[in-house]
Amino acid sequence: MNKIWSRNTLLFSSVLACTLLATPNVVRGDDFSVKATNANTARCRLNVTGAYLTKIFNSDGTIGSRGVITLTADGNFFVIDSNQGGVTSVFNPFSSGQGAWKCDGKTGVSARSITFAYPGSAGSTGSIGRADYQASFNPQTQTVQGTITLRLFNLNTNPLLDNVTPVGTFNFSGQQIKAN
Repeated sequence: MNKIWSRNTLLFSSVLACTLLATPNVVRGDDFSVKATNANTARCRLNVTGAYLTKIFNSDGTIGSRGVITLTADGNFFVIDSNQGGVTSVFNPFSSGQGAWKCDGKTGVSARSITFAYPGSAGSTGSIGRADYQASFNPQTQTVQGTITLRLFNLNTNPLLDNVTPVGTFNFSGQQIKAN
């Protein structure tokens, strides 16, 4: 009887230990100060993947454009913006953005997208845009808020290796798009 009880206790203890080790959020709770690791970024990916309808704000707080950002489960990042058609004599039309994202904790994200500005009325022969995003997601309200830092590069530079002074930093907020 003692051998059976001992084996069952050992089996139960092993299963409990494996369960706690495999689900670190049970052990860690909602401590957002925990650094991002493979163990706790799974919760972030679960909380933030999806598409979000966004408002991008001018420095005076007015809405500068609307957009959609999409974060895929495998780390791809896609961006479209209502100003992609350009503004005559201000800036040229530009492409949708594509890039990558990663978790910074349980609900924080860093992302980077690349766009291409087309030659046009603003006198440019074309350029590469890099937008760096820092965002915080609220899984309960399914909202996002953060900043976008925009840099423009000549076509002969590498926007992934080089750095230039930002054109601007913009605040944004958004709501997750859900299927009916």
